[in-house]
Amino acid sequence: MSSISKEDFKNFFKYYKGEPQQERGVEILYDQMRAVLKDDTHDWIEMYRSTPEVSASSELTPGSSFDTKVTPNFTYSELTNGGEEARRFTSQAQCEVAVEICEFLEKARAKFGPIKITSGHRPPAINAAVGGASASEHLYSSGCGAVDAYPINGKGSEFETWCDNNWPYSIGYGMSYRGFVHIGIRAGKPRVRWDY
Repeated sequence: MSSISKEDFKNFFKYYKGEPQQERGVEILYDQMRAVLKDDTHDWIEMYRSTPEVSASSELTPGSSFDTKVTPNFTYSELTNGGEEARRFTSQAQCEVAVEICEFLEKARAKFGPIKITSGHRPPAINAAVGGASASEHLYSSGCGAVDAYPINGKGSEFETWCDNNWPYSIGYGMSYRGFVHIGIRAGKPRVRWDY
C-alpha cells in the first residue's frame, strides 16, 4: 500500500465545498485525531482562528492568483477549470461579469448549499475542443459570461426552477439530461431561455 504525499493530502482541503465525500473525509480525520489536537486552545486552532479571513474580492483581476475569492464561497480557480492557466481571464471586463455571476451563485448557495461549477471560462481554442457553440457565453466575450453549475445536495430540478425564476439573463435548461444548469449573461443582458 502506497501513501500519498503531504502536498497531495493538502489538495483534499484546497477546494473544500462541503461535498459528501469531503464531509466523510473530515469525519474520518476528526475521529482519528488525538484528543490533544482537538483541544480548543491548541496552537494550531488558535493560529487558524487568528489568521484573517480572505475577503471576497471586488478586485479580481486577470492576473489574480487562482485561490482568489471572487465572492465568499467561489474562487477564480472554479471559473477556470481548477486553475488552468489557459483559461485565465484576459480583461477586467471578464472579471466583472464573473463577479456578477458568482454573486448570484452565492444566493443560490444560501438556498441549496454548496454549488459545483462544472464549466466556466472557455477561451476559443478550448471552447472549440469541447464542442461549445461558436458564440458561447463561456467565451466571456464583450459583456458575456457563463457557468454551468449544479447543487451537490441532489436537488437539481428545484435549483433549475429557482434559477429560472431568479436569474434575469440567460438560462440553459440542462439539469435533467446534462446534469447542470447554464447560468449566463449575453451582451445587452437580454432574458434568454433554451433547452440543451
